[in-house]
Parts: sequence; structure tokens; C-alpha cells
Amino acid sequence: MNARVLSLTETEARPPGVRFLCVCSDSGRRAWLAHALGTLGALEHVPFDAVELMPKISTLGAAMVFIDFARAPLEAPEASIASATAVATAVHDAFPGVAIVALGSLQQSASAIAALRAGVRDFIDVEGEPGEALRIAKQLIEQASQSAKTEQITNRHGHMTVLLGARIGVGVSTLAANLAVKLQKRGTAAAKTAALLDLGIPAADSSVLLDTQSEFNFVDAVRNLRRFDQTFVHTAFGRHVSGLAVTTLPPDLTGMREVSYASAVNLVNRLRTFFDHQIVDLGGFTNLEFVAQMVRAADNVWLVCDPNVASAVSAMELLEGLRFQDADARLPKDRDTADAPQKLQLVVNKFDPMLQFGAEQIAERLGLPLLAVLPARAQALGRAVNQGRLLADIAERDAYVRALDPLVARLGGHKALAADGVAPMSGPVPDGMDPKAAKQRTADTTDAASGSKQLLKRFFPTFTKRS
Repeated sequence: MNARVLSLTETEARPPGVRFLCVCSDSGRRAWLAHALGTLGALEHVPFDAVELMPKISTLGAAMVFIDFARAPLEAPEASIASATAVATAVHDAFPGVAIVALGSLQQSASAIAALRAGVRDFIDVEGEPGEALRIAKQLIEQASQSAKTEQITNRHGHMTVLLGARIGVGVSTLAANLAVKLQKRGTAAAKTAALLDLGIPAADSSVLLDTQSEFNFVDAVRNLRRFDQTFVHTAFGRHVSGLAVTTLPPDLTGMREVSYASAVNLVNRLRTFFDHQIVDLGGFTNLEFVAQMVRAADNVWLVCDPNVASAVSAMELLEGLRFQDADARLPKDRDTADAPQKLQLVVNKFDPMLQFGAEQIAERLGLPLLAVLPARAQALGRAVNQGRLLADIAERDAYVRALDPLVARLGGHKALAADGVAPMSGPVPDGMDPKAAKQRTADTTDAASGSKQLLKRFFPTFTKRS
């Protein structure tokens, strides 16, 4: 054997980051291995005793165990191939995630054959080049690191928030795009990821809002569900510059006929493994059975409505449709009953105090908790779209963008004061409105609000009688 004998203490002085255990009775082989590993990690000698080895793997957090399958030296007859096989089996059974590497000589084929029979796939020839031993060790450490990341991803159970629209045009797609990007940006520092599933009508609005093309659409995702792994998800989905993953409805909506409700739910549940949060835009989607299935699968459901009677009536029709589909949305059957914890909440968008239609009135009549009130910022949002940008990217201090912060905090797991979730009912001054003129007209709001209540009472009873 040409292994060069070096001075070696029982525990080599190495960086404490990676710990190796070496079950080898030959001091020359241990010295050769220590020299080959260099500064890769600390190498500690352990005798051929599984009872003594097991606690060391646990307490030291060993990344790798080297077991000598070569011919035993005369001074250590206990280091036989049989004992090496027994130790390897014990390590594999107790610590399946720990890499086992056999030491031996290719000139003595019995050692390599014994290692294979013991289930040890990696072999280092102690009569070979030290550089090859170092390469094998580095490769196994990298594989262990990737396995740990994969296990972390597998154990991830991301959240899903569904956005519903009372009717087309209430701003669901705009909200979904800005919210998803802000969520992705906040999560980047913590290695958290977000995805936007744009299933709203008109189709693929997010492609315009985010200036991001997604060739891999929702139907493609359902068809390829069995192929999903981290690499596939990373390469298949469209990506916004923020890192947000995006997919949309296909250009030809007839493809959705091939998608069963069960397969759609299976997809979003599968995506929980790869993304910490999914924002699902279902604004304008008219298939109530499909919507009901997604609502049932979601963690949060936000109904977006703008402050006018027509939108409120449409919201009530949507809620009644979901109740008819028996969606498990925890919708209160009687709006006069005490509020129970529920995942369906109301977001009033495009709020303008000059419209004299209160968000609390809508929430009261719909029987939903009022989650947020977002200001009317049509001009600012329109300018951003015309520039091919997102308002959340170019104007972080805009009133609309700031109003999203409590929602992002809620979805990101950060605590937010309840008062932060609902904007003041006075609201920001609408685009183009003179602040003085707005102040003069505020006094008229109270009287008009009572008129709105009477109007709501005229419409909503017709829906409460439906079964």
C-alpha cells in the first residue's frame, strides 16, 4: 500500500463546520484520508463498534461516515469485512440520511465487492490519488445539501389566497398583480416565494400589468402535474423581474373544458409544496362550480367590490351562487347572526368618499367582515399600465400601494393592527379633486349615506329570500 503515513491525532484539527467519522483501525489509512480531505472538515476516529458509533453520529451531527472494508491489520483483527458490513448496516438503518463511504483497495477486489453487498455505493481507493477522495467527499456533501433543501421544500405547505370579483371591472387583476409582487419582494429576504395564478376574465390581464409573458399556462400545468419538481417549476413558469412566478389562462379558453375540478384543486395543492403563497385571481370567472372548488381549497378568500349599488348586488348574487354550490367558505347563512371566524372577507376597492356610499354599509349587507378599503387611484394606476410598469414598482408611497401593506403583512405572517387593515372612511382625495372642494362636500356625505342604506334595503331583501 502506498498510503503515506502522516502524524495524526485521534481528532484532526479541522474547521468545525463539517464532521467526518472514520471507522478504520489502520493508522496509515486514516492519515492518508485526513491528508486527502485537507481542510474540508474534521475527521474523528471511531473503533469497529456500532454501539459506540451511533451516539457519535447523533451528537456530532456527522455528515459522513468512512468505513474500512480493506484487509484488517494484524494488530486489529476485529476490523474484518464482516464487522465493516455490520457497522454499515447499523448506520444505514439508524441514520439513512448520513452518507457512508467505503475505504479499500481496488487491487483487493474483495473489499469493493463486500462494500457493494453491504449497500455502500461510494468507494475510495486508499491506494489511489488523494484528489479523487476529496472529489467524492465534496460531491456527497453537495448531494446532502441538495437533499436537505428538497426535504425542506417537500415539508413546505404554502398558503393560498383566492380573489373574487363582484363583477368584471372592479379591479381584481390590478389588486392581484400588485399584491403578489409586493408579497414576493417582502419574502425574497427570507427565501420565500410567491406565485400568481391569473385565472380571471378577461384572460391574461397580468401579462400586460406585469409585462411578463407566460407560455406555460394553467391548462399546461394541469396536464404536466406529474412532472412537477423544483427544477420544472423554476423553468416552466413565467417570471416577473421580482421573481414572482406567473401563469395564466390559455389564449383559447376551450382548453379549460379538459380541466376537471379535481385536477385544478390537485394542482394548487401541489403548488403549495413549491411556493409559500399563491395568489389566485378569479375575477370575472363565471363557472361557479369551479370557483366553489377553489374557494373550498383556499386558506383566504377575498371578495372585491367597488362602492356602488350595482356592484353590491352582483356581490350578493355571487355569494348566493356559492352557497348554492355548497362551497365550504364558512359563509354565514343568516347575516344577522354573530360573526363566526371565516376565511371569506370583503375588500372594497376604488373607494371615493365623494360617491357617498360607505364600505361598512356594503360589508353589513353582505354579512362579511370588512378586511380593507383601497382608494380610487384610476389615473395613477392607468399611467403605470401605460408605461408598462406596476404601480407597486414605481410609486411605493402612492396611497393605493400603501393601502396594500396591511394585506401583505397579513399574508406574510406578520402581525398587523386591525386598524391598519381598513383605511379611514374619509379616504384619500381622489385623482384630480381639489382638497378644499372635497372638504366642502364632506358634509353632504352623511345625508347621502342614509339614502344609500335605504336603496340597499330595497335590493338585498330580494336575495335573502332565496334558498
